[in-house]
Amino acid sequence: MDFIRPRFYDDFLCIADRCTDNCCIGWEIDIDPVSLERFQNVQGEFGECLRSAIHKGEDVCTFAFGEGERCALLREDGLCELVLHEGEDSLCDICALHPRFFGWYNGRREAGLGLCCEEVCRLLFSDSSPLTFVASDISEEWEETCSDELLEYLTAARERIFLRLQDRSRSFGERLYACAVYVRQLQENIDSGEYRLPEMQEAAAQKADILPVVEALCSLWSNAESISAEWDAAAAQLYSRRYQLAESFGRFLADNSGELWRYEHIAVYFCYRYFLNGVFEGEIVSRFGVALMSVLAVMLFDCMYYSDGKLTEWQRILNLKLYSKQMEYSEDNLELAYDAVWDASELSPESIATCFV
Repeated sequence: MDFIRPRFYDDFLCIADRCTDNCCIGWEIDIDPVSLERFQNVQGEFGECLRSAIHKGEDVCTFAFGEGERCALLREDGLCELVLHEGEDSLCDICALHPRFFGWYNGRREAGLGLCCEEVCRLLFSDSSPLTFVASDISEEWEETCSDELLEYLTAARERIFLRLQDRSRSFGERLYACAVYVRQLQENIDSGEYRLPEMQEAAAQKADILPVVEALCSLWSNAESISAEWDAAAAQLYSRRYQLAESFGRFLADNSGELWRYEHIAVYFCYRYFLNGVFEGEIVSRFGVALMSVLAVMLFDCMYYSDGKLTEWQRILNLKLYSKQMEYSEDNLELAYDAVWDASELSPESIATCFV
């Protein structure tokens, strides 16, 4: 099986007590069936304590919340009772693997690290050269889950998208718009059953008014599930300053022309994470649209915190992390975003791309 991951994947290590966040606070942690069965067999006083910390939902069991939405097994000193009593090998899949994510596409396994983690955001921004991915062969059984023909088509198309997104001889807006037009053409080919890979064409776009796009984005967020008060405050501030941001966005782009590789990385990374999932339903416009939507959202937050010609690296990391936690780690929010790409013309890939021209 082919195993694909970003170049920094193998460098990741949890920074533990040096992290300003905590993965055991504010998250619903699902317990996989194998771990749940193992937990049922833990003996003694701790076994009783462990089982009392499990909340049985309709479809899945989770660890119960204690005060302040802390996992019921999280001690005040930040250590995990389960690890202390049973060792790290006792953790359920999500606790053991977070923030890693995986996608299985027949004989292809893709892995990555979620941007909800500040250390992952730091790694993403640690190298300004175009983001690359590494591949190796691993011994793992696999089963056919999708069309080989469509998978080959989308994998090749995504490579062309990566190449254009990373073509720094062109302006950032030109790159995004050309890819948006290309994805629309790919979708038309998929819908007609014609898996002919088109060439990436030059696509000129006129600068559009960003305000309707910002307002559509804020409207989407108002209907989404909120993950934290921190997100609510940031989103409300962005909405209240939407007119100012619409005016200053062009200047922010110009002032940060030497930093646009960061947003290129974000575009490539979101495209890497979501684009191939279109193989299961034959729909890719919404996947690419959410990638561009994410680039714009993070840039808007960066623009909001940009003052006196300065934006710290730490603030960039916090903005990306906050957005990822809000929109990527709720299936309902992702579905809302996918639907909005089709339902709101302001949030189509082409419309979003024109904001960067």
